[in-house]
Amino acid sequence: MQPRPALQRWWHWWLLLTSLCCASGAYATEAQLQLQAVFLGRFASYVQWPEGPQRQVFEMAVVGPNPFGQQLQALYANKLIHGRPVRITQADSVAALGPQPPDLLFIALLTVAERQAAIAYAHRAHILTVSDAKGFAEQGGIIQMTRVAQNVQ
Repeated sequence: MQPRPALQRWWHWWLLLTSLCCASGAYATEAQLQLQAVFLGRFASYVQWPEGPQRQVFEMAVVGPNPFGQQLQALYANKLIHGRPVRITQADSVAALGPQPPDLLFIALLTVAERQAAIAYAHRAHILTVSDAKGFAEQGGIIQMTRVAQNVQ
């Protein structure tokens, strides 16, 4: 019996994640950020989006200080999510995101009040929200990435 492709993919990601456990110092931080960047696309690809008109591109936005630098642009330059090319945008605040809401919003805002405002905006616009901020899920965010013993979970 052949393993299912989805199970194989998760197994590969688990191996990658556990292999990064041993990294230390600045390399661990870079590796963890790169792994988080990969997870953003994975989260988006596993979400079943509502039917209806869709844009020509899948927009992934970071609001607040961008922890990824150019990693998202480099990682998703030639990738597709749900058959659409990926566009990465960055904004300092929710107000600066523009009139068209993104499909996925990574919230890197520093204060609880700013994060709560971004979560409220995302709920109104039906945006998938992701953050690594402590308490993000309890505040209404959808996916909270956490580090346990220096591993992204």
